[in-house]
Amino acid sequence: MRELGEHLRKHAEDYRDAVHGHFFATVAESRQVFALSMKDTHPSMAPALAWVLENVEGDEVQGDVAQRLVRMGRDHRRLGFPPEVYPKFEASLVHGLGVLGLTPYQHDVATRTISQVCSIMRTAAQEADVAGLPPAHSAQVVAVEKPNRNTAVVRLESGMALDYRAGQHVPVTSQLTPGTWRPLTPAAPAGDSGQLIFHLALAGEASSMLAKAQPGDWWTLGMPAGEPPQLDSGTTLISFGTGWAGARALLLDALENTLPSGLQVYAVAPSPGEHYDTEFQANLQALLPELKLRHIVREGQDPWLLGAQPAAHGFKPVVAKEPMEPVLAEGTDRRFVLIGPADRVELARAALLAGGVAEEAITMDSWQRGHEWAASAAELDGWGDDWEAWAAWKKSQWA
Repeated sequence: MRELGEHLRKHAEDYRDAVHGHFFATVAESRQVFALSMKDTHPSMAPALAWVLENVEGDEVQGDVAQRLVRMGRDHRRLGFPPEVYPKFEASLVHGLGVLGLTPYQHDVATRTISQVCSIMRTAAQEADVAGLPPAHSAQVVAVEKPNRNTAVVRLESGMALDYRAGQHVPVTSQLTPGTWRPLTPAAPAGDSGQLIFHLALAGEASSMLAKAQPGDWWTLGMPAGEPPQLDSGTTLISFGTGWAGARALLLDALENTLPSGLQVYAVAPSPGEHYDTEFQANLQALLPELKLRHIVREGQDPWLLGAQPAAHGFKPVVAKEPMEPVLAEGTDRRFVLIGPADRVELARAALLAGGVAEEAITMDSWQRGHEWAASAAELDGWGDDWEAWAAWKKSQWA
């Protein structure tokens, strides 16, 4: 089925438009659930189905693929569709196959797979409803800080505490992003107070709109997802940009017990002013002098009009054109956890591998629109399998 999945990826937009045209005509009220722009409407649908086709073994959807679909079935309840709508959505998914020019055999294979996908997700949604699991939470914005022009720190309060594990992400939408959901990682472990903190980079339309939040705004949060990494004395934790939110939550969670003695932490940013939350980092370093928490920048000077807030006393980042060089200098026989945007994480991974780190010693937690269903950030940016050319292009952009 891999070839079928690859074919679907190549015609993802045509397939998505055909499916939505049929579904919106069948279930008219569904149109208001999605983004106003058709190009932003359910953009992950075709890549997700392609991923299933590429990863199914045999004729049955089972194992890890089925488990992921179960989680999706629970999570998609946040859209407000009852489980009973799945047969109609299945019919639309099958209708959309008409634009792909499939052979009768390929059409039958895709149809059987779609039927199993919708059945698994419908059953998961029904079971979650019966168990009383809330499909979504509401939280009100109480404060917004702008440590620099590229970053926003948004604080919210929810009447019901959200249950999640440190390092997991939560799908978020607001009245500023109707029908568009952005996965965000809370910057602190879950607590009983219902308080939440999110760090947003003003990169991409959805994140930039969420960063425009004002106190009093209401956000809707879906079910937490993701498998957070475990920290131990052999871990090197590296965050890129607002990936610091996930690293921060993991560190605070580890503090509830005993922070591993050999843990190393690096925060990477383009320039000194792009680093934020430095007062918290300084306090954490003062509380735990044995913790190795270092800052790395590619450029020693900030760009014009960055508008960065003053850094904490003693803030002295290391300047390195290749941010992983200072990391590799501390040794390669460790376990590396990378958190941040997909492009920066993938380039850092390549640098670590080139520096002698074993592939199995690297764990990545990254994001980019559609990245959860793609092989790489290069593929999403339209470079296909030419990763080296994409990497050179990406580095030239940063320069």
